[in-house]
Amino acid sequence: MVKYNTVLLVDDDPTQIAILTAYFASLGVTNIHSASNPTDALKVISKYGRKTDLVVSDLQMPEMDGIEFMRYLKASEFSGKFAIVSGIKRDVLEHAGRLAQMHKLNLIGQIPKPLTKDALDSVFLKTTIVEPRQYTRADIVITRDQFEFALLEDEILPHYQPKVEVNTGKIVGAEALARWKTDDGKNIPPEVFISFAEQNGKISELTYYLFEKTLQDLEKFLAIDSGFRIAVNLAPENIKNIDLPDQINKRMKAAGMTSKNISFEVTENSIINLDSVTLEVLSRLRVLNFEVAIDDFGTGSSNIQTLRDFPYSELKIDRSFITDAISNTFSKQTVVAAVALAQERGMKIVAEGVEDHATWEMLRELGIEQAQGFLLAKAMPTDNFITFLTENKSGIQTVAA
Repeated sequence: MVKYNTVLLVDDDPTQIAILTAYFASLGVTNIHSASNPTDALKVISKYGRKTDLVVSDLQMPEMDGIEFMRYLKASEFSGKFAIVSGIKRDVLEHAGRLAQMHKLNLIGQIPKPLTKDALDSVFLKTTIVEPRQYTRADIVITRDQFEFALLEDEILPHYQPKVEVNTGKIVGAEALARWKTDDGKNIPPEVFISFAEQNGKISELTYYLFEKTLQDLEKFLAIDSGFRIAVNLAPENIKNIDLPDQINKRMKAAGMTSKNISFEVTENSIINLDSVTLEVLSRLRVLNFEVAIDDFGTGSSNIQTLRDFPYSELKIDRSFITDAISNTFSKQTVVAAVALAQERGMKIVAEGVEDHATWEMLRELGIEQAQGFLLAKAMPTDNFITFLTENKSGIQTVAA
């Protein structure tokens, strides 16, 4: 059970305050504060600061509404969890949640009124996975020497997140995700060091380095499951490199591997316009019998055209649509449309961001073949993944049932 020590309730309706107070008291919360308007709530935040674990706020209140309150909350010392409860129309509630995320508030859910215990439980008792602290661009500046040292000393290594067959729970493969942990224990976010590599002419070096590391690990995975397949990500600059297919094929053969155990993923936003080099690179990868997936599908500006123009064999539906498909009608419709498009073109379908059993069952009903997400496992280093793969060789039983 998620434990809260200090909770702040913000609502101008005393009945709603009473309901929420009774609910959190039943969870054993000892410090429950309330405010009938955001102005008073900000005073409580100013007094208790970082000691407040959770703020639960309505949207429709006098003097200052909940939307404006979020902007001030962002500027305060508050760093705990945040939830919205409101009787406003569902689409406005969803947009308010999106705004909270844009403000970098730790939004854990939006709950429509009238409140029910099940709805409250689904948000406030939900188990969350806390990732190690990540460092942003403001925290660290990467130099060329640091980057070269990281490659030389194997600080940057692939971690593996399993891909699981929805109907059986069998682990059929994994996505290789680059992770950089410095010698003093700092985790450098992938978007930071990959961006550095792209801007400093190092992306090809990084890609081939990671590919060779992945091939070394793949040999260990194949000893457990001969049909295992690793998916490797390609950056925008990679797919505009005419030599990429030859370099990939050369390294694969040198490692004694075959294309049936390797696939590639290309982020949709990586490709803006159809050009001859990009089409040749992707087509040659397919001719060499590599599977090629369009990653983050649904987040770009030319979804259907992308499927028509490029030789993809797999479609990965972005986590932003999967994670709230149960509660968000638009997201659900987007997923359904993506599945229909992929099936029409004979493409495999993978869902990213699966975090709960309800979503897993939805994937099964929609005919989505494979899934990734925290419900199954987060990305893990090689040795941990070998243990995970060995222990779950017959399938992940908790989701296969």
